[in-house]
Amino acid sequence: MKKKPYPTVAVFSGGGTRYALYLGMYAAMQHYGVKPDLLIAACGGSIAANIINSFATDEQRKAFIQSEELYRFVQNTRMTRFKMLYKIGVYCQRKVRNTFYAPYIENIFDKFIVDMPTDIRPLLPSLAVRPTLPTIVVGARLLFDRADIGKERNGRKLYRKVLFTDAETARNIDLPAVNCNFKSYEGSAIDSQVELFQDVPLPIATRISVSDMFYVQPVHYKGAYFAGGIIDLMPIELAEQLGETIIFEKKKGFGTIDEALIRAVFGYSGNRRLQEVMTHSVNYWVDTADMNQALSGHYIEKKINLLKLQVELKLPKTYAQFVKDMNFQWQYGYDRVAQHFKNKQV
Repeated sequence: MKKKPYPTVAVFSGGGTRYALYLGMYAAMQHYGVKPDLLIAACGGSIAANIINSFATDEQRKAFIQSEELYRFVQNTRMTRFKMLYKIGVYCQRKVRNTFYAPYIENIFDKFIVDMPTDIRPLLPSLAVRPTLPTIVVGARLLFDRADIGKERNGRKLYRKVLFTDAETARNIDLPAVNCNFKSYEGSAIDSQVELFQDVPLPIATRISVSDMFYVQPVHYKGAYFAGGIIDLMPIELAEQLGETIIFEKKKGFGTIDEALIRAVFGYSGNRRLQEVMTHSVNYWVDTADMNQALSGHYIEKKINLLKLQVELKLPKTYAQFVKDMNFQWQYGYDRVAQHFKNKQV
């Protein structure tokens, strides 16, 4: 059997604003002798991958997630008018009731609740522009434009999965072997072809990957629009093609609203995809299924303000609270990996 390019591959699949947990996981992986030779990251996991690439040691990475630079970035979060319940709330409930798979082309250009700059480099100057270790960031390229919004899809493919990486890592990727021909994607709005984008600045790839339907707007970059890593949060097939040993998360299923929005935009079931991924053989399953409950109060959570009839974000009130939250997330990630190895020894 042909040897795979990387001895160990770790996949950071999502996490949203709980990205510090992946830094704890990475530190624990090194401690237990399974340091990844390749990182594959999507959504919030891409933030962690960018931080890992930006600093040489875990101490430096931990210092950055406690830094005033990152705190200012978090505090700069701004909401849009779409936060009103008569906008986002009504829209979500309508999609929950509609069980069809992406029957129309949804407006993800203008309907989002968080206004994040499309280039985060000026706000986070400490982040590395180029990777220092092999890294792949997952995103999506839009195959439609504003003129198509509201039209019936009629089987049309609207999104194409893209992989952002460096030229050397790109040479190891067999694109036909990692096309999106998943059973869970049959009839979806996702094209089976996968594209490679080489040498896109890592913070740009990160910002693209954290784009999230109706949460954070897509990114216009070099003449094209790009959306987030939610197109494939769990790229197990890519990890299998590249790595001898795979470290992967055991994740909780999607809630009713998230499942409905994935169905409406991408035309597939996130939970069906999760079930599909769980049938694959993985060397190290890191259980983060209790992430929402375990980290409650220690990440940016959405809440409903009934007095104002709007969705709000629960940001850390002080810098000290921010530091505490980051440490809490980091320790959660470290402990989850440590627990896996302790269970192996029993």
